[in-house]
Amino acid sequence: MRRLFIFAMAGLLAACAQQVPVKLYSGNELPPGQVVRVELPQTLEVLNINGQPAPAANRMLGNGNRELHLQPGEYRINTYYKNGFDIDGGLSHEVVRSKSTTFHVKGQAGDLWKLEFGEPENLAQARELKNRFIGWASNTRTGERVPSEAGAAQVSLLTQLLGAGGGMPVADDAAVAPLEELRPAPRVAPTASSAEVASRTLPHDEAVLTTLQQIWLLLGEDSRKTFLEWASQ
Repeated sequence: MRRLFIFAMAGLLAACAQQVPVKLYSGNELPPGQVVRVELPQTLEVLNINGQPAPAANRMLGNGNRELHLQPGEYRINTYYKNGFDIDGGLSHEVVRSKSTTFHVKGQAGDLWKLEFGEPENLAQARELKNRFIGWASNTRTGERVPSEAGAAQVSLLTQLLGAGGGMPVADDAAVAPLEELRPAPRVAPTASSAEVASRTLPHDEAVLTTLQQIWLLLGEDSRKTFLEWASQ
C-alpha cells in the first residue's frame, strides 16, 4: 500500500510540473497544428495582448514555461519581467519588476513562437531591467527573430491589477482577437451621378434656367448632343 501511495504521489507531482496550455481563442479546443503557440518563461508577465486584458495568460499551473494558444494572426504582446530574489542568505526578499516591453508575433497555424530575453543571473542584473528591458520573439519553424519594443514607463502595481492600462480584468476564458480583426474596415464614400450632384448644388430658380439657355445658344451641334446625353443620365 505504501509503495502504491508513493507511485501515486510521484505521478501527481510530475503532472503538476507540466504547464497546461492556455486557450485564448473562442470556440472548441483545436489541435496544436491549427493554432499559434506562444511560449514564454514563468518570469515574464503579460499585461495585455493587442490592448486586450488577458489575465489567463499569467495562469501558473506548474514550474515550467507557459504556453499560450491563439488563433492564427498578428499579435502585440505587452509584457514585463517579474522575479523574486533572496537577500542576505534568505533573511529578506526583493521582487524586481522591469519596464514593459512589447513582443510582435505574426503566426500561421502550427507555428511555435518563443518570447525570449537575457535572463538575469543575479539581483544586480535584474535591477538593470528597471531602466531597459528588451527581448525578442523567435519563430521556431522559420528561424525569424523579431526584437521587442521597449515600454515607456515602469509597470506599477495598480496597472498590473487593472490589466491593460486601466480596464477591468475580464474572465480567464475570454478570447483574444488578432490585430487584423480589430482594425476598422475602410470606409467607402457613396457615389452619386452627375445629375444628383447638380440637383444638390444648383438652386432651382429662373436665373439658373436663363443661364443654361444662354449656354445652350453658345454650344455647337456636337456639344448640344453631348449635353443632352449628359442631361438624360
